[in-house]
Amino acid sequence: MQRIYPELPILRDRSRWLAGQFDRPSVFIETDLVSDKTHTPRADRIIEDVGLVFHYDIDRSGREESEEPVPLDLSPFFIYLRQRRFCVVSQRFGIMMVVEAPRTRPMNDRMEVTFRYSYLLHVPKLYEAIDGTTEKINDFYVELS
Repeated sequence: MQRIYPELPILRDRSRWLAGQFDRPSVFIETDLVSDKTHTPRADRIIEDVGLVFHYDIDRSGREESEEPVPLDLSPFFIYLRQRRFCVVSQRFGIMMVVEAPRTRPMNDRMEVTFRYSYLLHVPKLYEAIDGTTEKINDFYVELS
């Protein structure tokens, strides 16, 4: 979100969002873990659902009762995903996320965008000795019968 809309405040606190304690325009982001499966012995595939709620700014130039929402242009978001073929690298975590096509739901003062993404998470395999130190396996013994 920060690459596409650098000026847009990002909310992650659900209780603050539900209480309406945020400035407009802003976006609320919520993720939910769907599954965590072993992909290979060294990687797990994580699948998450994400919901983005883009809250529009309110035009206060007119009278108080005629406050109209000013829609946020979401085309840069969708263009960004299409240009990257729905594969986005997370700068925060250094992982490649494969994004499914988003679904939108327009509301009066906001736009809700939901989609699913997946990524591979490296799982380090550590072998501990009896004294607690980590050892590498350097020698393999094969017995033929």
